[in-house]
This record gives sequence, C-alpha cells and structure tokens, in this order.
Amino acid sequence: MSQEAASERRRVQRDPEQADQLDLVTESQPAAQPKSPPRELTVSELQAYKADNLARDDDYTTELRMQVMYHGEVLLSRTKYEVELLEHELIALSTVFNEFLGEVKTMDAKISKLSTNINQAKMTAAQELDQTIKKEVQTVVDQLRLLPKADLDGVEILYQNLDALQDNFQVLEDQITTLDEIGIKTEHLKKNLPALERGLNQFGESIEKRQMDLLVGEETPEETVDYDALKQELKQTMQSQHHAMIKHLHQSQTLADPKRVELLKRNQAGFEKAYSQMQEQLVLLESTGMDVADLQIQLKPLDAGLKQFERALNSNQYLKFTAKIYQEVEMVNAQLADAQNCDNADDIEILHENVEVLFENCDAFADQIEELSDQGLDIDPIIEHYDVLRMSIEQFERAVQESANRIGLSSGHFAKP
Repeated sequence: MSQEAASERRRVQRDPEQADQLDLVTESQPAAQPKSPPRELTVSELQAYKADNLARDDDYTTELRMQVMYHGEVLLSRTKYEVELLEHELIALSTVFNEFLGEVKTMDAKISKLSTNINQAKMTAAQELDQTIKKEVQTVVDQLRLLPKADLDGVEILYQNLDALQDNFQVLEDQITTLDEIGIKTEHLKKNLPALERGLNQFGESIEKRQMDLLVGEETPEETVDYDALKQELKQTMQSQHHAMIKHLHQSQTLADPKRVELLKRNQAGFEKAYSQMQEQLVLLESTGMDVADLQIQLKPLDAGLKQFERALNSNQYLKFTAKIYQEVEMVNAQLADAQNCDNADDIEILHENVEVLFENCDAFADQIEELSDQGLDIDPIIEHYDVLRMSIEQFERAVQESANRIGLSSGHFAKP
C-alpha cells in the first residue's frame, strides 16, 4: 500500500466525515492482498509465504506486529519469572515438608512404642492384680493357722492384721474398677474376690472366738499329736490340691498368652513340692499304724496330674495359635522399621505389596479364630492378641504411605495411597 493511501486511512480514523472520500480512494487504488497459502507447504515455501506477507505489510500492520511482539515478550518474561518464583517456593515448601515428615516419623515411632507399652502394661497390671489377690488369700490362710496359738497380745496383733487385710481388700476392689474403666477384662479377677472376702469374714469370726476363749480362761491341754486330726487335715489338703490341679491343667490347655507359661511352670513346681510334703505326712501316719489306704487313693490323681502337665501344655491350641500371631507381629515390626527408614522410591511399591500380604495373613488368622469359635471354643483369650497384630499392620500401612509422601515430595512423583 502507498504512502498516500496509508495517510488517507489514518485521516479517516481521525475524521469520520471523510468516509465517502476513503471509499473513493480505496476503490480507485485497492491495497494489495496477501496470497492465501496452499493447504500443504514445504519449509521453503512456508518461509517464502511469510516473507511475501511481511513484504506486503504497511506501516500500521508492522506497528501492530511490533506491539504484539513486545507484549508477547513482556508476557513471556513475566511468566518465566512467576514460574521461577513458584519453583523456589516449591523447593522451600519441600524442605519444610520433609522436616515435618521427619518429625511425624519420629512421633509415630514414639506413639507405636507407647501403644505397645500401654498394652503390655494393661496385661501386666491384670496379671499382677490376680497374683495379689491370691497372695492375700494365702495370707488369710496363714493368719488362721497362727490363731490357735495366739495369746491376748497376739489376738490384738491379729485384729490389726485383719484391719490391714480389709483395707487391702478395698484397694483391690478399687483397682479392679480402674481396670474396668480403661478397658481391661477383669472377669477372672472378680471371680477370685468372693473367696478372699469369705476368708476375711472367717478370719474375723475366728479372732473373736479365740479372744472369748482366752477371756473366759481356756484350759491349755497338754500338747500331743492328734493323728486323727492330722489325717483329716491331710485329706482336706489333698482335696484342695486336687481342685487346684484341675484348674492348673485347664489353664495349661487354654492359656493363650505365651508370656504366662513361666507362671504356670512355677505353679507346677509348687504342686510338686506340696506333693512331696503330702507323701511325707502319709508315711508318718502309716508309721503310727493308721489305715491310710483312702489317702493313698486320693494321692494318685495328684501324681497323674503332675505327669499330665507337660502334655497339656504341648497340646494347647491357644498357645500354638498365639505363637504364630506373635511371629507375624515380629515380621510386621521388622517391615515397619524398613518403611520408616525407606529412602528409595522403588522400594515403596514392594512395601505396599507387603502390606497387602500381611493384611491377607491377618484375615486368615481371623478365619481360623472363627473356626475355633464354631468348634465351641472360647476365643476371648486370643482376640486381644489378634488385635495387637491388626493394629501393628495398620501402623505399618501408615508408615509406608508417609514414606511414599516424603520420597514423592523430594522427587516430585507422588505414589497413590
């Protein structure tokens, strides 16, 4: 387009009244139009096409092209700046987030350890309280044995002992209530409390009777050995040991906590010692010419029970089952340590697969527990151990996802949860 035509286009833009003159000029001197490009051009043809278009541009079009280029460069520069700024912010955020994940990892390990310690403390507290109740019962029995030989001063001391034992009984009740509140099973503890309460009542009544006998002037008979009483006492001892042995063997068959096996073995040693003492007393009675055939018959089940202990322990399905559970727990704990220390993205997928396998194993344990229940067995003793396994796997799963997030944030590739 010529200089004069461009001047007339600018003039029309400034003065709308000259529109008719513009039409006449443009009709008489039309501007050259660029050629339409073919549908497909070679590289050289395309370059020629662009050069031809540029050559035909007037000053106004050239000015527009320059403005577009300028604004494009400004926009590109601004975009580049914003992208670089965003990259710096992401790097800073990544550093902070990695530090946060490190703190979370440390805190998760502490929570895991604390949770394990709490569960162990709960079980230990119930066991220790059970042992305390049994010791209190034995203390009452020992006090009753001392009672027949007590004088008035001794009776006063026994009253003080009774007060202490009653205070202990109240403390035991409060402790059982506390264990109930924190979710520990206490049914077996509550079953032992009535025996202790009856023993305390009997102890109190016996003290009163002994005190009355001393005050009215009880005659002290010449000390002689009453072999009939000794035989009767030995017979009662055998009966009580027989009942205790039955309970002992039942525990050997149904115990589910591997940590309590040592306690059963100590009880077994106590039965063996008591058995030896009863044998000695039986020999003493037999040496006086008394008929002890009935006592010898009662002693045989105790001997058989002592011999059955190891077999009962070895055939315990609960112990075998919980032993497998704790083997699985040890495996989970090892995997948990690997997940917490994982720094390789390639290992995350393997750890995810391990999580799935461990959950499948856990479900298999649940199916086996259900089968035991269908067989009529009490599954309550092993449920709490199964829960330990389930919670350990869930903790392992969280640790794997946290490690995946930490590694993904560092590398820019995040794993799917």
